[in-house]
Amino acid sequence: MFAWWGQFVYRHRWAVLGVSAVMLAGSIVALFNGGTLKNSGGRNTESGRALALMQDQLPQNGAGSSFVLVFGSDAMAVGDPAFKQAMLTALQPLKADPRVKTVDTPFDLPAEQARAMTSTDGHHAFAQVSLKDDYPTARQYYAQLRAEVRSDRLQVLGTGNVAIGSDFDKYLASDLQRAEVVSLVIIVPLLLIVFATVVSMLLPLGVGGLAVVGGLAGVGVLAHFTDVSTYSTNIVTLIGLGVAIDYSLFIVNRFREELSGGSPPEQALIASMRTSGRAVTFSGITVAIGLSAMLFFQDSFLASMGFAGAIVVAIAVLYALTFLASLLAILGHRVNWARLPLPRRATGRGLWHGLAIRVMRHPVLVLVPVVALLLLMVLPFFQIRIANGDVGMLPPNAETRRGYDQLQTFPGQGQTFFSVVVHYASGGPLTRDRVGELYDLAQRIKQVPGVAGVESLVSYDGSLTRAEYQTLLTQPASAQPARVQAIVHGTTGSRIAVLSVVTKHGQESDAARSVVRSLRSMP
Repeated sequence: MFAWWGQFVYRHRWAVLGVSAVMLAGSIVALFNGGTLKNSGGRNTESGRALALMQDQLPQNGAGSSFVLVFGSDAMAVGDPAFKQAMLTALQPLKADPRVKTVDTPFDLPAEQARAMTSTDGHHAFAQVSLKDDYPTARQYYAQLRAEVRSDRLQVLGTGNVAIGSDFDKYLASDLQRAEVVSLVIIVPLLLIVFATVVSMLLPLGVGGLAVVGGLAGVGVLAHFTDVSTYSTNIVTLIGLGVAIDYSLFIVNRFREELSGGSPPEQALIASMRTSGRAVTFSGITVAIGLSAMLFFQDSFLASMGFAGAIVVAIAVLYALTFLASLLAILGHRVNWARLPLPRRATGRGLWHGLAIRVMRHPVLVLVPVVALLLLMVLPFFQIRIANGDVGMLPPNAETRRGYDQLQTFPGQGQTFFSVVVHYASGGPLTRDRVGELYDLAQRIKQVPGVAGVESLVSYDGSLTRAEYQTLLTQPASAQPARVQAIVHGTTGSRIAVLSVVTKHGQESDAARSVVRSLRSMP
């Protein structure tokens, strides 16, 4: 079959090249009309369902789509009228932005909350900005919102989950561009050394470029039908370039060997497709199947990365068998044009032939140390800990990291909060029986090892008893104190109640994970 394909491409080389051009044009159109890439969490996981309930039923930042702006001044204290005026003036554009739900500052909240939003040195205060969109959508336009906040009198640092996610996207994109440049700087000289001709060197690079464009277009189309992580572009670029150049190198090298052996261009292409073309096809199928294993990680960004990897590998194989093959048929012996003045390889069987002979003569002596080395290399895998990236992975000069560090000087920081969502099939949480059940749940949670406290509508005042909470929370809202009204408003929905569990352990620590497992195992 591959020999027939080589003959077909040679006899219809311009038509096949035209088809490749049409594929490229279609890829460019799809690239500019692709869906939006976003890093959404698993919607079908327990935490994903909890976030969806909070987003639907809680006011303000119940779903976690928010960020923090830290304002500071060495000369002015937070209590100075000039500090307040400068901070409110800087925040005014955000309050008018239709994407912003609320902007909370220490100047418009009760005294207890205002103290928590003011640093211990008294020279910094933060504003909590809650957004209308979910986290994956909000992180796409955070940079636009951040650009709206400027102050000539105060230092402003943005941080919080949406801001940190946006910074991760920015730095990863920058790192990817740097990796592409470094790769090309290394690859171009290597290809020149391997082929010793400029034309032969350009062919694999061309296929690599087309594969990356096609892969990015495929990911964009896929984003119209499902959530695709922004990190999938990294997979497409790095794997696409590597695989496409690798496969093209096989085919071009075999084609040149056939020509140097005296075969005419048609027979050289047929032989190249029959051998290297077949190897490239089955290698691509194997790699695509391996990357497709990521599809088993449903409800995570890994699934979309598996899709992206399989797509770009398939496109790399397709362009190698069409675009590259047709160009080789058109170029013929001209594939060796623009030869560099490099020393040619001496005639004979060479280094690799000698190495293969020595390995075959002493297979056991080679196998044992190689297997031992592989086992040694795999040992660290047994100590691996999978965790989400946090702000500590960003460069020290990143604004969100500096803002996070500054935020640690505020009261109550250095803690991790988990949300426990109690969902009712019908009715709300503010009945006497359900308030009593929530109180009992809060008390049980406090007994979990590692839990430092529970913040909720049934635990905000340790002096109140179960019966007193039941009486207070089942009263009409107008009869409740303002503080109680605010807590009920922020932690209950039409069919949910939310309890915030506090621990002093780090978010990605084993101790914090143990707390989560204990919470999920509670009846």
